[in-house]
Amino acid sequence: MNIVRFIKPAVFLFECIKLMVISAILIIQGDVSELLIKIILVAPGALFPLMALFIWLDTDRYKEYLPLYSAGKCIGIFLLLGWFIASRQVTMIGKILKAPIYAEAILLCGDSLSLGAVLLISRNVKKLNMMEEKE
Repeated sequence: MNIVRFIKPAVFLFECIKLMVISAILIIQGDVSELLIKIILVAPGALFPLMALFIWLDTDRYKEYLPLYSAGKCIGIFLLLGWFIASRQVTMIGKILKAPIYAEAILLCGDSLSLGAVLLISRNVKKLNMMEEKE
C-alpha cells in the first residue's frame, strides 16, 4: 500500500507539532508554582513522537509499538472526552465559541486521525506478514 508510506511521516509530524504546541502553551502560561506539575503530567506525551518515529523508520522491527501506540491514543481520547464533560465546556452554551473548545476539538480530531492511521499501518503490517508466510 503506497498510502501507508505517506501516513507514517504524517503521524510523526503531527505528534511533533502537538508536543511543541503543548510545550509552548505551558511555557507561555507561565505560573511558576504550577508549571512543574503541568510538565510532569505532559511528559509522557513525549513517547508518542518517539514511537511514531520508530514505526516510520522500521515498521517491521518495531511493530510491537503499534498496539501500545493505539492503546495510548485510546486512553488519551477517552480522557479528553472526559475532560470535556467534567469541565462542562460542551454543555455550556456561553463557552461554545471560546478558544479552548477549538483547541481541544483539534486535539481530539488529530488524535482520532492518528489512531486511525496507526490502525491502517497495523493492518498493512499484518497483510505483509501473511504474504510472507505464504511464500
